[in-house]
Amino acid sequence: MENRFCLQMVSCGEGCCGNGGSENVYSTEETVCGKWIDGKPIYRKVISGTLAANSGNSIAFANVPELNIDRVINLYGNMVEKQNVQITLQTSYNRTNGLFAAINMVYNNTTKNIDYHFLNNEGTYSGCTAYVVIEYTKQ
Repeated sequence: MENRFCLQMVSCGEGCCGNGGSENVYSTEETVCGKWIDGKPIYRKVISGTLAANSGNSIAFANVPELNIDRVINLYGNMVEKQNVQITLQTSYNRTNGLFAAINMVYNNTTKNIDYHFLNNEGTYSGCTAYVVIEYTKQ
């Protein structure tokens, strides 16, 4: 006789997905994605935008004062450049004029901007659509 298996479905309530019942959602709408060490909710939002035509230092990608950010937990993203290469967007390591690689990003507490720096790589990044994910707590 061959083995037969039965599956039983149960409600997992608040414990689903490992973060209090919410899904691991990436959306252009602000969503709660976890809890920070001080108990504050962590919010996530995906912001899309177009990269500038020229390389530069501290180019504003998005102005986000409405997010009321207290602490940036994570900042990352992706894009597809003109030669159909997938590129991940990195956060800065606090070098004044940016990390001279594809693209690096910072959040400026004073201007409320997500800024980026990049080398244009002979125009292959100009005008590309990028998707930036920011995770943060609120003031």
